[in-house]
Amino acid sequence: MDRRAFLRTSCFGCAGVLALSALPLQSCSGALPVVKVAPEQGVLRVPLSAFAKGDMVLARATELPFDLLVEKGPNGAYRTLYLRCTHRDQPLTATANGLYCPSHGSRFAMDGSVEKGPADKPLIVLPTSVEGDDLVITLNTSKR
Repeated sequence: MDRRAFLRTSCFGCAGVLALSALPLQSCSGALPVVKVAPEQGVLRVPLSAFAKGDMVLARATELPFDLLVEKGPNGAYRTLYLRCTHRDQPLTATANGLYCPSHGSRFAMDGSVEKGPADKPLIVLPTSVEGDDLVITLNTSKR
């Protein structure tokens, strides 16, 4: 086998192994469902039906500069995090391992606490309660 054929075969083999190894990750990871909501008198209402397929949803309101991550805990309580990095006001990305700021590398746990800087303040946790068939999130996203 000449050098060119060897390299071509090796590259195709490596690409195949990488593609196959990524399949299980793609099947178990998916984007979080996004619920579009509009603020009414300082609150957002998220229908509880949004949690039919999982314990987390992203609530998006065009009036807010950042999304909200709403999580249903194992005890049935809900927690809402404002997805704004406390380091430089950048949007956060939700991953399987927590929340990540792609701009400067800060990492936050799912409870909003800082796991890795440069951020040194936790995320804003918004008051959340259940009223009928809705989850009611009280908006108070002012800077800390």
